[in-house]
Amino acid sequence: MKKIIEIIPNFHNWLSDKDFIWWPFSFLKPTPPTIMTFKLTLLMTACFGGLSFLMFTAFAVVNNMFTASSAVNTFFFCFLGFFSWFNLVTKPLWNFRAKKLLRK
Repeated sequence: MKKIIEIIPNFHNWLSDKDFIWWPFSFLKPTPPTIMTFKLTLLMTACFGGLSFLMFTAFAVVNNMFTASSAVNTFFFCFLGFFSWFNLVTKPLWNFRAKKLLRK
């Protein structure tokens, strides 16, 4: 049963260890035994949320779909989405492995 519970964290951390996931913010990637802090997740949210907002906005402008209300919605959802993902999924799963590695 213990092995089954570890499947999701192992897969998520295997994927999170890939460099392409962190591009262009590779400097934010902690080492596997490093505990991910709330401060780091806020910085990650700012970087990834900002980049995704710029990309979605550029896409909207190029396709003549840009409006002020869509920009506000995009801004809100980009940052809220990354903040939620990093704090509810990435941080707990990363720290699960980090704590296990620190115990060894």
